Amino acid sequence: MGFFDALMLGIGFIIGSGIFIMPLIAAEAAGTYSLVGWLLGGLYSILAGLAFAEAAAKLPKAGGLYAYTHKAFGDFAGFFAGWTFWIGYWITIATEQSALGLYLSFLLPQLSLFIRVTIGVLTGLVLTYYNFKGVKTGARIGDFFTVGKILAIVIFVAGALIFFKVSNLFPLFPASISAMPTLGQLVPAIGSATVLALWAYLGVEIITVPDDEIKNAKKTVPRAIFVAVFTVTAIYLLVSAAFLGAAHWTSYIGSQSPLADLFAAITNSQIAGIVITIGGIISILGSLNAVILATSRIAFSMSRDGLFPKVFAKVHPKYGTPYAALALQTVFAIILMYTVNNFVALASLAVFFTIVPYALSSFATFKLIRNEGGRLSVLHFKGTPILAGIASVVLILVYLSQTLVLEIAVAMLFIGLLVFIERKKIRKL
Repeated sequence: MGFFDALMLGIGFIIGSGIFIMPLIAAEAAGTYSLVGWLLGGLYSILAGLAFAEAAAKLPKAGGLYAYTHKAFGDFAGFFAGWTFWIGYWITIATEQSALGLYLSFLLPQLSLFIRVTIGVLTGLVLTYYNFKGVKTGARIGDFFTVGKILAIVIFVAGALIFFKVSNLFPLFPASISAMPTLGQLVPAIGSATVLALWAYLGVEIITVPDDEIKNAKKTVPRAIFVAVFTVTAIYLLVSAAFLGAAHWTSYIGSQSPLADLFAAITNSQIAGIVITIGGIISILGSLNAVILATSRIAFSMSRDGLFPKVFAKVHPKYGTPYAALALQTVFAIILMYTVNNFVALASLAVFFTIVPYALSSFATFKLIRNEGGRLSVLHFKGTPILAGIASVVLILVYLSQTLVLEIAVAMLFIGLLVFIERKKIRKL
């Protein structure tokens, strides 16, 4: 893959279901002040992206966040960075498939939940097959989806801004918050909006995962990360502002496809809503395609280093893709799709299990910098990875306050510990 493929992989994964669904959910938490949450989410994404760009320049190796942590801190920390990274990604596969079902409800409201879930699963299987056929095939599909979703977003922003009214931004807060909120009300509300927005923002690290399959990765990956994070932050702020100003968000509470519903209403055209719906579906497909490609490379890298069963390091003799890893992530995502039907719950789990390796790899980046005597390849400030790591730890604590996340996190980390112990025993034989 070249620079354009790497950039499209990053933007294609970051811009998924989140921006087509979360503007409404974030507004329900903080009203117009949800824009502050989107800004904070963007700043966090930029900090983390800069740290990953530095690490990618120093260690251009497949596996991304796992590889950096493994290099800096050894097997134990490396394993848990890779383990949580891998879990977060196959949960993301299930989450994007679930989001596909939500947006299909605009076009086909008569479909039952089971049918929509099944369509999501079948779509994932098709994209998995094309990624099995080779990284170049998967990348070309991703390029197409990314261009399509950006076009839909441009149409939405341009149309919504025509109907933008400052009066729609008021009242500034949802009904659950007083008109003149105390700091004790405002901070949790904006915090909730930020946490929700993170589902839309996370993903720039995907550019670092297939490093071995990117041309001149040492230069290409950092450049792609820079362009991706700043582009996406600008797009998200524009979309969120346009959504809040085109009509009052309270009119769309309960909508499963809020951007499409709003666009259809303000333009008085069902066709306009269908255009945005198709854009949302394309966006979801692009993100789903990207995460399917990347998830298998995490398992592949860990297997190659002896921290996962060797079977996952095997590549297909004809297509050169990690077919066993692709198969395993598909099975897990399907099971999750049919057992957890709450999109926000799935998104929260995916974000938590992704932020854990964010924290570990941010601190790992700082150590890699110190190991080279403080020499910087991309950054201009050595403290950037530390700031990203501290912010990640704070977010981890916030997510652990959610009962479902805490319970599943404890269970999966315990299973991970057992897997690590088993792999260490095998490696000693």
